[in-house]
Amino acid sequence: MDEYYRLPPTDSRSYHHFMYTNFFNHVNFKPENINILDGMANSWEIECQNYEEKIKSYGRINFFLGGMGPEGHLAFNESGSDRTTKTRRISLVDSTIKANSRFFENDQKKVPKAALTVGISTILDNSDEVCVVVFGKNKHWALMNTLTRKPTSVVPSTFLKDHNNSVIVADYAAIDED
Repeated sequence: MDEYYRLPPTDSRSYHHFMYTNFFNHVNFKPENINILDGMANSWEIECQNYEEKIKSYGRINFFLGGMGPEGHLAFNESGSDRTTKTRRISLVDSTIKANSRFFENDQKKVPKAALTVGISTILDNSDEVCVVVFGKNKHWALMNTLTRKPTSVVPSTFLKDHNNSVIVADYAAIDED
């Protein structure tokens, strides 16, 4: 659903590497059925357009599984992302850079400042089911705002209310205020 812009897939901090290490290398998937955005593509515009077209060529996304960021981002749809967004390149906000610095020796300067991401419209308008997992105390604010606010680009996860078959799975840390 997303990848750092200009981070090679062989880099251990790339989502490409993460997905192969933690999932694809352990299941029986045909390689041609694995679709990850290429953050190293010569043209990010063409890469994003091709990703959208590939989704359409399959008809629909049967089951979209993603996470929620501390300010309510879905994939890398950061605060301010509009409901109509499609797959695109996006600049990462400071809170995302800070949170992801844990993967980059806690050095925010090493964290890529941009990413390729599926858009909110790409997720909600093309998926039969959407499941978002929310883990950790640092996600409490995002979870509570998602559940209580009207849909707003300030908290992109609130747009989940626009989907008729979405579910949020949260741990106690994300639910509890303490």
